[in-house]
Parts: sequence; C-alpha cells; structure tokens
Amino acid sequence: MKNSVIRALTLWSAVASTARHRFGCIEQKPNPKRRRRFALPAHSTILTLFGTLLSIFFLSCKTGDASLGMTQSPLFTQAPGPAITVTGGPSDVVVGDMNKDGKPDLVVTSGQARTITVLLSAGGSDARFRGTGSTLTVSDSPGEMVLGDVNGDTNPDLAFVTHDSYGVTILLGDGKGGLALAANSPIVMKEGQHPHTHGLAMDDINRDGKLDLVTVNNEDNDVSVAFGDGRGNFTNAAGSPFAVGPSPYPLALGDVNNDGHPDIVATTTATGQRRAQQLPFSRALTLLLANGRGGFRSSLLPLRTGQPWFVVIGDVNGDRKPDLMATHHDQSALTVLLGDGNGSFKEASASPFDFGHAAYHMVLADVNHDGKPDAIAAAGDGVRVMLGDGRGGFTTAPHSPFVTGKGTWRLALGDVNGDGRVDVITANTESNTVGVLLGR
Repeated sequence: MKNSVIRALTLWSAVASTARHRFGCIEQKPNPKRRRRFALPAHSTILTLFGTLLSIFFLSCKTGDASLGMTQSPLFTQAPGPAITVTGGPSDVVVGDMNKDGKPDLVVTSGQARTITVLLSAGGSDARFRGTGSTLTVSDSPGEMVLGDVNGDTNPDLAFVTHDSYGVTILLGDGKGGLALAANSPIVMKEGQHPHTHGLAMDDINRDGKLDLVTVNNEDNDVSVAFGDGRGNFTNAAGSPFAVGPSPYPLALGDVNNDGHPDIVATTTATGQRRAQQLPFSRALTLLLANGRGGFRSSLLPLRTGQPWFVVIGDVNGDRKPDLMATHHDQSALTVLLGDGNGSFKEASASPFDFGHAAYHMVLADVNHDGKPDAIAAAGDGVRVMLGDGRGGFTTAPHSPFVTGKGTWRLALGDVNGDGRVDVITANTESNTVGVLLGR
C-alpha cells in the first residue's frame, strides 16, 4: 500500500510538472530549508489529496503570479564596460559591415552636432568597438538613415534625410569604414513649401534590380519615391508624391499581398499644425499597394486606437501571411493587424496590447528563441519587449523594460558579439550614449 501511494504521488508530480509547462506556468524550485516531514496518507484520503493538489495547480496558473515569471533569466544583459559615448545628441543608429571584415559595425547620427559617426567592431564576445572609421560633419542635422549599395561597387553606402528639407543626402562608402559625400547629393525628392521629412526607406520598388528611395513628408501628408539607376543617381517616379493620411511618420516597406512587389504602409500621427482637424482621421493606416512599375493603389486600414506612430511588417500568427504592428503617439498601446495575404487586414481580437509605457521605434525579432516573433520597442529610457505567442497575442517579457539611457527613441538589431543571438543597439539622445543589450 505504501509503495502504491509513493508511485501515485510520483506520477502526479510528473503530470503536474508537464501540465505546468504546457499551460505556461513556471514551477518554483523547492527550498530545502522549508522541507517538512509528513505521514503518508491513508488509501481513503488519496483522492482528496490529489484534488487539493489539482486545485492548487490550477489556482497558480489562473493567478499568473508575477513573482514566478520574474524567476526567469533576463532576455538581455548590458554589454560589459562603459556605455559608448557619442556626443552631440545621438538620434539614430544602424548596423552594417562598413569595412567588409565580416563584423557588424555601427553608424550613428548626431542631430545636435550634425555628425555621422562610424564605430568599427573590434570583434569578440564583449561587443566592443575599437573606434571610429570616420566622423563626418554634414551641413544639416541628420535624421533617419538607411544603408545600401546605391552605386554598385559592393560597398555599403549611407542615405539620410534632414528634418527641414525635401532632400536625401547620399554618403558613399569606401569599404574601409569611411564615408564621403556623393557628387550629386542631395537628391531632391519633391518640390514644395513645407519640408518636414520624417521617414526614409530603401528598396527595389520597380523591380529593376536597383535600390530606390522612399521618403515621408509629414507636413504635406504624402510620400515621395525616386528610382535609382544603380550608379548612384535617382529620378522621381511618375505620380510621386503619393497621398497618405495626416502627419505620417516613418513608414514600413514590404510585400503584404504576395505579388512580389514591395508595398508601403504609412502611419497617421495627427501631430501637425492642424491637429484638431486631423485627429478624427487618425484611426487608420494608409496602405499603398505597389503595381511593380512605381505606381500604387491606396486604401485605409481602420484601427481601434488613433495616432499610429511607427509600423512594422511581419508574420505574428504563424499563417505565413504578412501582418502589421504599430505603436501610437504618446500612448502605451500596441496594435496588431492580421493580414489575409491579399492586402486586407483585420485587427486582432485582443488588440491593442499594452507596452506599459509610451513606445516609439519598434522592430520584430524572436528574442526568447521559441520560434515566434516578439516586439522590441524604444521607450524613452529603456527598451520594452512584448513576447509573441505565435497566434497574434503578446505579453510583457520578464524583466522588461531593459534600461539603456535617457532619450532612447531609436534602436537597431544585430548580432554584435557573434554568439548567434539577437542584440539590441540604442541611440540615447539625452545621455549622449549608444547602448548595447546582448541577447541571452
């Protein structure tokens, strides 16, 4: 009888442990200091004991004790050593191999100092950067930037926009970490009276094998497209600029209807001078479906929450169809729109989710190694992470937020220490630093 009870208790323990993991509960490790001796129950009380254990198990699952979740290891740890100092208000950062040594380097814009700084990787597991490949002073305060080979020499080049200009400045890379102003720079994306550029992207819009430019004109409520010739020259696309919603901010590029052409998704922040008139129209994203020749067909994607700020494209529910996610101006909301693969979207039933703090620039990546995309967002003085469940749902990651520095508005992803895990790099404007969070 005694042996049968022991076998039954052992079996129940195994079942409970398996069920806890399957239902997402986390078991606490036993504390040897709290062990107590007890007499084995009589045969008539075994079912009562099992029922009690079952009730405790499901109660712990239902309550979702936060203290249990916090026993998990943090997803990120600070890179060893002091933060990287970049003076002049670092406002944006991108990751790329600027000197073609196979190691990811950093490029940082400093808006106040009007500089572009290249930080070359020293390699190794500590993610150190050995110094600057170049620091270039530019005539206007640099804003958003992207990397790409625009002149066909296999070296990464840099394009950046300026807040109060319709131009895109092109800096040609020398493959050694240096950058130099292109002779035909800046590229004027449109003619107008209210320059206010708040977004830049680079992709092959017309599918000719050459990189093109897309900019967001916040005050004019439109986006501009210019086609590249593969030698560093650009020509404005016919029909450009293309109208979008009020006060657009940085856009997303991606093929949302599976026709092989990159489409444009623009936000509607309603933050312009006509804010009161714009707000009623801010509960939507603007989708521009590309025809592959440089033209677009416009449609609106309704949202439950107004003023979408940053938007990203990715498959968050595992159906192999592109979905959309957006942060919102001065709000903690995270909106999820599920796509049907044909260019139509419907907001997820539980959307919006809550970052717990106003979030800005956002990216998608699997940071907890479960094969499901997670949301990583810059959030003022740190990085906030929401873990995806693979069905379009998101919950706050244990130990989120991750402290970076004051003025964290922009971030980038890359494996900067070569361990195969996703790392997060942040531009911390008010701290004059660049932060590095190493994935675990």
